Amino acid sequence: MQEVTIRLRFTNPCLGFAPRQLENGRRDVIYRMPRDGQGRVIFLTSWWHSRMLYAAKVTGVCYNKANRIDWSQPVDGSVTQWRRTVATAKEGRRQRYALHESFRPGAEIGINAVLPDSITIDEFTTLLTVIGTYKGISPFQCEDATYGTFEVLSVMPTVRQLKPMLQKQESQ
Repeated sequence: MQEVTIRLRFTNPCLGFAPRQLENGRRDVIYRMPRDGQGRVIFLTSWWHSRMLYAAKVTGVCYNKANRIDWSQPVDGSVTQWRRTVATAKEGRRQRYALHESFRPGAEIGINAVLPDSITIDEFTTLLTVIGTYKGISPFQCEDATYGTFEVLSVMPTVRQLKPMLQKQESQ
């Protein structure tokens, strides 16, 4: 098994989906990113698994192994706000917008994963590239548009430093 650190750059906005009322006293809402108990933005493992299976089908490699990748849920990156145009039912009506937390196009994020021994970093990078090109990763999904498409900047083996206490115990 090998832990990897992944860096991605969004080419399309990645939008939040959980409605939360704004604190402006009106009924306006913002669609927020999901978060863990510490307030960090997370991408669910199930989202990655479904996309990995799609990429494995497209490439014809690693299909049985793609579900064995372990994903870290917290995402390293900063969200901003994005106004999504909402289609209006009648012509002549003014445009409406929905406000989302987002990773904008050009935003870079980091996420970690553990690859099984049977998947190389090159194979994994190929799978991620297919996902980034065709499916993307975004909490908000819409039939009319694809959100969260990305390019893979890097997939590198994670280097962890042993904590001083562990180093002391090992040397004894």
